[in-house]
Amino acid sequence: MVSKQEKVLPLPKPGERNILVTSALPYVNNVPHLGNIIGSVLSADVFARFWRGRGGNVLFVGGTDEFGTTTSLRAREEGVAPQELCDKYHKIHKDVYEWFNISFDIFGRTTNDRHTEITHDIFKELWGEGLIEIRDSEQLWCEQCKGFVFDRLVEGTCPECGCEEARGDQCGDCDWVFDITELVEPRCKIHGGRPALRPSKHLFLKLDNHGPLLENQAKEQGENWLVNAKEINGNSSICITRDGLDWGTPVPGRLVGFDGKVFYPWWDALLGYISITASGMEGESWRAWWRPSTPIAMKSHDGNDSSFNKPGDNTPKSDVGVRLSQFLGADNIFFHGILFPATLLPLDPPYTAPRHIASTRFLTYQGGRFSKSLGVGVFGDNAQQTGLSADVFRFFLLQSRPEGMEDTDFTWDRLVEVHNELFVGKIGKLVHKVLTDLNGVVPHSHDHINGPLLSSVGQTIKRFKGGVHKLLVQYVTQLKNSELRGGLMTTLELTCGSIALLDLVSSRVMLTDTYERQAVLEVGINLVYLVVRMLEPYIPKTVESLYGVLGVERPTGRLEMDWLGDQGPIKPGHEVGKWEEVEALFECIWPEKAKMWELKFGGKKKRKGGVLVCEEAKRRQKN
Repeated sequence: MVSKQEKVLPLPKPGERNILVTSALPYVNNVPHLGNIIGSVLSADVFARFWRGRGGNVLFVGGTDEFGTTTSLRAREEGVAPQELCDKYHKIHKDVYEWFNISFDIFGRTTNDRHTEITHDIFKELWGEGLIEIRDSEQLWCEQCKGFVFDRLVEGTCPECGCEEARGDQCGDCDWVFDITELVEPRCKIHGGRPALRPSKHLFLKLDNHGPLLENQAKEQGENWLVNAKEINGNSSICITRDGLDWGTPVPGRLVGFDGKVFYPWWDALLGYISITASGMEGESWRAWWRPSTPIAMKSHDGNDSSFNKPGDNTPKSDVGVRLSQFLGADNIFFHGILFPATLLPLDPPYTAPRHIASTRFLTYQGGRFSKSLGVGVFGDNAQQTGLSADVFRFFLLQSRPEGMEDTDFTWDRLVEVHNELFVGKIGKLVHKVLTDLNGVVPHSHDHINGPLLSSVGQTIKRFKGGVHKLLVQYVTQLKNSELRGGLMTTLELTCGSIALLDLVSSRVMLTDTYERQAVLEVGINLVYLVVRMLEPYIPKTVESLYGVLGVERPTGRLEMDWLGDQGPIKPGHEVGKWEEVEALFECIWPEKAKMWELKFGGKKKRKGGVLVCEEAKRRQKN
């Protein structure tokens, strides 16, 4: 059971932006790798931190998905009971996310009585609404296993793209979701034989009654949702039960003929967001987030959500309900964009369904896919063992976030390059440039810059400040739309522009012109402040130290309003620290270390059956 959190958890408030953030629940069959982390957990963390920084009322929920064939297979490999395996890897996941400074409000798991209770309650409501039907269904039977095989117990050729290593319910290559009977030339993963079709009774969730509702919602959310939503019209229902799996949420016992059957783990896991919230909060207070009495904020007539997509808008005076923002990889879009709302929206009153889904493509490892099962890639514990700070990895992963239509690639050389050239070479350079020129206090120069004797330096600074506001608005819009990589690029654009400005005006200032030199320093420290504030969701520990040297408390409120007047947020006379206090944050990484880490954590790589294999896989299998 998830222990109650020590801190007081927020509840939705009338008249405020109530933002429920979730990150996809990873399987607990191995240590999470960097692809898992950027695909959902880290991205959701940046989004949650951004909204908290703007004063939003945020609840950030995550956890581990612990039922299903992946857990059973891994437990069999390790020679332990499934629950023992779940306990082990739940702790590993929790420790890795804590090292990465993921700011969960609630971090839980699906193997608890509360999860079973809520899953059964939702199922019974769907049954009562006539949205569940019983049908005989053809399933794959393995004679050697003496039972049905399904999902990850089966491999075959994908009916969509032709990949020969597709799983029984979804292709890992093209992400297509299909019925197990569509798998071409299926084979049992345990014995290697070809299963035969045999009828079995199953429960199906009807989709045809609310297909148009989901398709309209998909149109609002973008191309990825729309592609999956169109498939609803060709699929009147989806099977939500499985045979022969003893590690899952059981179907309620009162249904005749369903003894020994469990719910489809992918459907079951979606309800984990709700049960984890319930397990982490007191009593029935979780309902305020997941089944609020106020309606979910819908799109306005022009297709925009006025309370979330327009920077600078005031929060509406009436209740805005709860907005659910979910972060996940591209392979999870169908389940979160179709199956989850198809479960929640038909109920009366409806549960909070996703209104904002932020998915990524894949972070690859040296040109190939990360693989937990094969030990291919860089894992959370590897990152800790490098001796680098978590923020070094956070910065790289977010700068490399695959948020377009293409994958991005991880190499150790690129990690070193991004750190040295962007983090140290740009951000560190700006901080160093300003702090080394200041003598511990921001000088008085405001009257000279903006007075009747406005110099060419003053004119240049005023023109630049107009561009700063535009960049701040752009940054805010990007983060509201989950364009997290774009927001970081905007931050770096302001950083580079600030360095260029300071270089330019410094070259024009005479050493004897005290007022103009003071003006440059006043502007410089405020530019550092703005860049640091923009970086806060991305590298929080580093920013905490930088706030300290700037002598400011952690700010809240609308970033884009920080520099609309003549003076910046940091006023003349304000005391600041020395460069030496933060110099260690900006140390370069020796390029030679990239090769060392590649050998240590990547091992000797070779191709085997089209799959990248490395020595790390052997080590993980032993452990």
